[in-house]
Amino acid sequence: MDLTYLYNIIPAGKGPDIDIAGLDQQKVRAITHNNIAAVVGGSPLADYHGLDRQQAVRYLLAHQRVVEAVLRDHVVLPVKFGTVLPDEQRVCDLLTQGEDLFCRAMDELADQVQLEVIVLWNLQDVFKEVAEDEAVVQLKTQAAAQAQEESLDGRIAVGKAVYDLLERRRSTLRDAVISALREMGGDLIVNPNMDDSMVANLALLVGRDNCELLDQRLQTLDGQFEGLLNFRRIGPLPPCSFATVEIRVPVFEEVDKARRLLELGERHDRNEIKQAYRRLAGQIHPDICPDDSEADGLSSEIASAYRLLMSYADSASCSFGDGEPAVCGFDRQTVARTLMIGLRRQESQV
Repeated sequence: MDLTYLYNIIPAGKGPDIDIAGLDQQKVRAITHNNIAAVVGGSPLADYHGLDRQQAVRYLLAHQRVVEAVLRDHVVLPVKFGTVLPDEQRVCDLLTQGEDLFCRAMDELADQVQLEVIVLWNLQDVFKEVAEDEAVVQLKTQAAAQAQEESLDGRIAVGKAVYDLLERRRSTLRDAVISALREMGGDLIVNPNMDDSMVANLALLVGRDNCELLDQRLQTLDGQFEGLLNFRRIGPLPPCSFATVEIRVPVFEEVDKARRLLELGERHDRNEIKQAYRRLAGQIHPDICPDDSEADGLSSEIASAYRLLMSYADSASCSFGDGEPAVCGFDRQTVARTLMIGLRRQESQV
């Protein structure tokens, strides 16, 4: 079996040859279907979960190198790191099933790239400023005047006051930066800060031609904050935070178990799946079954089954005909030819 590793989805038309090596230096190529293509290569592994840190970093860097190289000449829909399909035929199935979804997403992302903005501050300077705050000084004075056995509570109060002031200051500065960058238009996601030296960790979706405009805006902000903040811009990058293709090969036994748990037959539409879930969830709700010790566990199982079947139902190959709503087949043959396809957008932290 020739395992096939997926890097990204691109529009077809600029030629299938891509002159870059992928994982373990294996040749990267494009598989085309109608107006779209998948950038793929050989896969040294069948599963990329559970790798040690060194292996994971090595493969991740190779993955990113390919995706970023393709970005120079194409609109790119990045595929989640570690995505492997059994062979090229399944890649063709993917392109057939996901064609409409991929085309819509690439139309929306046309001529747009992801830029990341990291905003830092000098933590020592900020601590010094906060330590001179009137409320903090007063708490320090009170703690110093307390008896030794009582001073611990005072020191805890000082620490909490310092922490609260730092977080309020960080939040105010972050919101000011976000507001200024939102004025440029486009999309913006707030990522978690990686350490206390960060004020903001942002991902922006902007037009390729607006990279210089963003740099000018960051220079303006640097002047406005009089050196208090340090701005770093990374990119252009593929729009991984805004649209990453996720692909899952369903297991018939899992789909069948979920279907039976929701008491469904072998063909149903999304509305019928939803109705079945609501009916069963209502029957085992704690307010209705307060003395049923197994209700919580069963409720969780039903919720998991519902999410699996709804994700399956959203897959392109589950549609039969052009009518609405689309009917999903849960028989073994249909499940075997189905790929569960989705586009994940990272959730903003604000």
